[in-house]
Amino acid sequence: MRNKKQKWMLFLCAAMIGTLILSGCSQEKGADAETATATVAFPWSPSSLDPHGSDSWEVMRSGTGETLMKLDNELNTVPWLAEEWKREGAATWIFQLEENVTFHNGKSMDAASVKASLLRSIEKDAKAKDLLKIKAIETPAKNQLKIETTEPNAALPAHLADPSVIIGDVETLGKEDTYPALTGPFQIKQYQKDESLVVKRYEPYWGEKALLSEITIQFIPEGNTRLMALQSGDVDAAVDIPIDNIAVLEKNNQFQVMTAPSLRTHMMLFNFDSPLFKNKALRAAVDALIPRDEIVESVMKGKAAAAIGPFPELLPFSQGEEGKAASSFAALMKNEGWQKNEEAFWEKNGSMLEVNMLTFPQRPELTVMAEIIQSRLLENGVKLNLRQVENIDEALVKEKWDVAMYSMLTAHTGDPQYFLNLFYRSDSGSNPSHYASPALDGLIGQLNGTDNKDKRNELARDIQKIINNDLPQSFIVHPETVFALKKGMTGFSPHPIEYYYITAQMNMTRE
Repeated sequence: MRNKKQKWMLFLCAAMIGTLILSGCSQEKGADAETATATVAFPWSPSSLDPHGSDSWEVMRSGTGETLMKLDNELNTVPWLAEEWKREGAATWIFQLEENVTFHNGKSMDAASVKASLLRSIEKDAKAKDLLKIKAIETPAKNQLKIETTEPNAALPAHLADPSVIIGDVETLGKEDTYPALTGPFQIKQYQKDESLVVKRYEPYWGEKALLSEITIQFIPEGNTRLMALQSGDVDAAVDIPIDNIAVLEKNNQFQVMTAPSLRTHMMLFNFDSPLFKNKALRAAVDALIPRDEIVESVMKGKAAAAIGPFPELLPFSQGEEGKAASSFAALMKNEGWQKNEEAFWEKNGSMLEVNMLTFPQRPELTVMAEIIQSRLLENGVKLNLRQVENIDEALVKEKWDVAMYSMLTAHTGDPQYFLNLFYRSDSGSNPSHYASPALDGLIGQLNGTDNKDKRNELARDIQKIINNDLPQSFIVHPETVFALKKGMTGFSPHPIEYYYITAQMNMTRE
């Protein structure tokens, strides 16, 4: 909201000029509302601007890309580029597209261009292929799609909100000499890899016109550096502010700290290919030592909830209050034939229990959690070797490890189906723990084909009971996402989904 001084200035402007519109005096000195700009700091930098691949989330976060569906603040699936949809049969869906939508190169979006974009997304990204399970796409009318899936896929509308299926003009995608033409309120102006991305308002946008004329996104991976950029005035807003810095910002009335309950889960993966952690009892023993409540208070400063399953409690298919029974670490170890040696470390058959853990720098709180787990294991006679890697997903595939810190947005489409298929199906190429359960595969298959929401939630909870019993991962906390804004930024709304960051409603007023 504008302060009294600004309102008085607007009054004077109106009195002097008469025809001056309200926005004319509300922004930067020497600039009107049509030329207002802002700079924000993000931790993650895309390796490219191709929306179909590993960088789709970063493209969506820039405000340049859109999908057929969107999730609202209550995580309901709502229309976006598709204005309505209906299901015809177990594996057939009809989608009616918005009219008068153009790509950033001026071309009209129609069913044919959306079909081409969807087919490219499933060709380029295994995640999109797994999400959609598309068998065929037809275009019965200019703005109508008919999608047939390979199997019943009740979550298809929700999955069409995933960034991996951003809609773009395929002739501009993956090109070195041109930026992708998408459909969002902003279009790409300039990109410098690992440094910055500048987006500008797309004037012929089909929806609500962006208030800012230009936004510069600075890629700053280190949390404290993002904080200093905010404090120095180099940026107007920053994402994923380290928890420890909240108190510093809250003491300064020039900044506003905002938090949102995320759908993210910080966890520790067990490697089922590790000779150590093929053993369920050892997984249970290590899991029993993780001090979740202590981590919530000491590491997360209360900005998180202790996790008892993969999904946070704000979701209707979470585990609720049900937890695991506490077990004695020593008793579990002795039952498995481990004995303490002279140095008070556990050993079996002459070999000491030694665990190798991976962590990564982009989420620094995970490394602190790893150090706490390392200390707790050491107190209980287990040596844990901690190693930080730059690319955790690459290291999980290429390197040897026993346990690894990890973070996952477990319900980024507001539905449990994708995460459960991705992380736990025995035939998934993205099953990081290499865990397999025929019983779980069967339940996930039932979930994929079930329409009724209550039944889907019940199946999801049954699946989680098996997961918590088998322990392919230790779920540690569900964190909140922390944002910091400079005074004068308005229209920013924290969302549980972590890729709706830059929107048309954002604005920046400078005194």
